[in-house]
Amino acid sequence: MPLDIRVIELVASRICHDLVSPVGAIRNGLELIEEMEDEPAGGFLGEAVKLIEHSSGQADRRLRVFRLAYGLAGREQKGFGDTRSSAQGLLEGGRTTLDWPAGVPNDQLAFKRGAAKVLLNVIILADEALTHGGIITVAAEGDEQAGRFTITAAGRPGALKDESAAALAGTVAAADLTPRSIHAYMTGRFAEDDGYRVVATPSGPDRLVFTVEW
Repeated sequence: MPLDIRVIELVASRICHDLVSPVGAIRNGLELIEEMEDEPAGGFLGEAVKLIEHSSGQADRRLRVFRLAYGLAGREQKGFGDTRSSAQGLLEGGRTTLDWPAGVPNDQLAFKRGAAKVLLNVIILADEALTHGGIITVAAEGDEQAGRFTITAAGRPGALKDESAAALAGTVAAADLTPRSIHAYMTGRFAEDDGYRVVATPSGPDRLVFTVEW
């Protein structure tokens, strides 16, 4: 895969954008505690601690997702447990829920190069498509030689934006990528590099089906 500086910059921007909010909230909580040092805390101290706990947990969950989705660790998984828990953590507290049964796919498939990494990236892409929330369902069939992951995003709007669809397919120049489409682009390129084919197909007004085939 040829190196493109703009792609690297956009990925870095995406990661920083998703971490700015929780890290900033942690700082706000600490500043609030400092301001209360010489005053009766009342219930404000408890609220500040809750803010810090919530935001630090959110930052931790997002970092775990980025490590597996964009980093080398995603290709080194020996099962789908960490990938599943990371995906669940990403969606925690949001409007989208994850229906990913234990044992699906069979953990043996995780030994196939890039399987867990590509699956997680598609789940993130499915979440991006559900701007009003919904349910993401994961199913799988086949073995290491030939098979399919099916990730169904049920909810509005039930389709990828045109720029994300083009980025996923690789039919857009790097110069035309945006922070909104960079994840779709990386998902497609990670999949291609590991020998997978990802297709997003609308199925009704509130349903989008991603298939990952090999």
